[in-house]
Amino acid sequence: MKRKNIITIIVSVVIFVLAVALLYRYLAPPTKDSNIKYTVPHPVNPNFNADQLKVLNGDVVDYSQNIKPQ
Repeated sequence: MKRKNIITIIVSVVIFVLAVALLYRYLAPPTKDSNIKYTVPHPVNPNFNADQLKVLNGDVVDYSQNIKPQ
């Protein structure tokens, strides 16, 4: 085999492996105990007010900690 053919085969195999890995990543979501966070998109009720949307986006600052000096 010529060197060009070997390089073509190697590049083709690498591209195939990357394509399969990406397909697997998008078609098979991670299991619950894998500690990988992922978002499942779903429609949001348009009747939510702005405060509820801030809570959903995580834009709420928690000041409930006791910060008084002792």
